[in-house]
Amino acid sequence: MNIGNKIRSLRTEKGLTQQDVAARLQVSDNTYRKMENNTSSPNMNTLEKIATIFDKTILDFLPEENITINQKNNKGSVVYSAYVYNQQLSEKVIEQYEKRINEKDNLISFLKETLAYYKQD
Repeated sequence: MNIGNKIRSLRTEKGLTQQDVAARLQVSDNTYRKMENNTSSPNMNTLEKIATIFDKTILDFLPEENITINQKNNKGSVVYSAYVYNQQLSEKVIEQYEKRINEKDNLISFLKETLAYYKQD
């Protein structure tokens, strides 16, 4: 099951509307709808908020084939360590950061040009 389907399933179990969850996430209804429809993936911050809303962990939303859990005994106690690898999510996060860096660079260029223009006067 993919992230969007898991989110939809948990939302309906809790009796929440898409608008309810979107408001809690502080995103538009359309943005949230895209996440549920798997046309957009939530970034890590949003995924953490979603996990909190549904009393889950981020691991609960990742595809099971991408999660490996190792169990070790450490003097009678059980320690769980999780290794999560999700290439698609990683690529989306990188893509989002590259877009934001590009937007930042464009804004800096614009501000430098504006400052230079006003310094000429």
